[in-house]
Amino acid sequence: MVYCGPLSKACLPCRRRKLRCDLRTDACTQCTRAQLTCSGYRDTTALRFRHETNAVQQRVTARKSTTIIPRSPPLSIYCQARDIFYHNYVFGPSKPFEFLLSVYSQTSKDVHLSRSVDAVALAYLNAQRPLGTAEVEARRSYVSALQYTSGALQEPHLAKQDSTILAILLLDLYEKITTRAPAFHGAWATHLDGALALVKLRGDEQFIEPSIRGMLIRLSTNVLISCVTSRRPVLDDLVSLRHTIAAHSLTPADPKWRESDLVIEFAKLRHHIDTRVLADENEVTFALIELDSKFLELSRQVPPTWQYATIQVETKSNHHYESHHHIHPAEHVCQMWNTFRATRILLNELVRSRCMDRQGRVNAGPSFQGIHERATRAIKQMAKDICASLPQYIHGPRTFDLTGSPSASSNLGIRTFAAGQPDPRYHLPCYRLIYPLFVAAQSSVVPPCLSKWVVDQLRFMADYHAIKNAMTVANLLESGQRTDVGKVYAMLGSYAFVC
Repeated sequence: MVYCGPLSKACLPCRRRKLRCDLRTDACTQCTRAQLTCSGYRDTTALRFRHETNAVQQRVTARKSTTIIPRSPPLSIYCQARDIFYHNYVFGPSKPFEFLLSVYSQTSKDVHLSRSVDAVALAYLNAQRPLGTAEVEARRSYVSALQYTSGALQEPHLAKQDSTILAILLLDLYEKITTRAPAFHGAWATHLDGALALVKLRGDEQFIEPSIRGMLIRLSTNVLISCVTSRRPVLDDLVSLRHTIAAHSLTPADPKWRESDLVIEFAKLRHHIDTRVLADENEVTFALIELDSKFLELSRQVPPTWQYATIQVETKSNHHYESHHHIHPAEHVCQMWNTFRATRILLNELVRSRCMDRQGRVNAGPSFQGIHERATRAIKQMAKDICASLPQYIHGPRTFDLTGSPSASSNLGIRTFAAGQPDPRYHLPCYRLIYPLFVAAQSSVVPPCLSKWVVDQLRFMADYHAIKNAMTVANLLESGQRTDVGKVYAMLGSYAFVC
């Protein structure tokens, strides 16, 4: 309330007409002359107040609007790219390139490494948020990185440095991020082959430093995945590298490392079948069965820290295939189990094919019938287990409890789903589920309802999480077209996103 001075003594008609009032006793002259009823005169001892809150607020706001607030300059596209790349590859839950921090900080003057970091970071930024500028700058940095890395390889002292192997690993990662229709030759494999050659050149001294061992473990994993995806033979240099790593660390006790050993056996066996090194059908069948038994044995020997919990639910959500789901202690544990399941599906599909004739009928004899039935059951169970891993990471807009009971939440440390916008933390975990879901749904063994459920989940990922490749895979499954799983894995970016 604001005080506006003493009241006017004039009558109301004079105040309204803004005329001077002579304050005559009966009626003022102005009212008499205008033939109006004079209202009389007010008490001059009263004070007049007017509500001025809104007006005062407007004046204050106007004064504030004239104040110039300095703004921070926008981050360059290079800074944005490095931030998002480091967040997901160096500091994120999986940390596939955790060793980058120590190597890069020590060798920041190496231009070939710096340009390689820029190239892969910009490519990753463009993959997450398509920007024409990022794509152009990524290509430019990649070409520059290739030139500087080629120059470094010509210098013996630079060729043996950690930064050179790391630069080559990053250039390979760039290829996996940007390639959507791989031909499985050229740059797809060249960078990794070159990195393997450099490791061999450097000798055993490199395995002493733990951070460098991490880089070599990543190299061995990428080479293995590349061989499996492209159906190339497993390289002897890869096997030698893994033996040397195992001799210098405790890695062999890691379930993921042991699983990789079995994947190598699978890749070798499949290559022998493709090239008919193993031509005897009975020998092939029993080799496949023996390898599957090794996978089963590994699953029984997984330590408690790598186990998952099975949670029953009273009411299924749209993201439950059956009335239960799995809770994994960490995402890399879920990845390990889904790799196990997807590989067993592919392995048992080979077993089934060996039990059937050209017309698709099971060969005569009780042994073939039994083998065929066991392989079919294994595929169905692995497919359902892959589906059960989805609710933990799909993060939909509807609210439901992942733990199955209020008391379990504190023990497992698992959140419940919340309504609202998609959580960006679940973008990559969702993306990494696309490949195992595809492997499960593409099998001719699984019921049509499972394949349809997978398609629905992929479409949800595309709509809610804006994952474009989820829609591509959903359309592929819906078309019924048989596609090599390796090509789908490569189309998804291979280990660039699924590592």
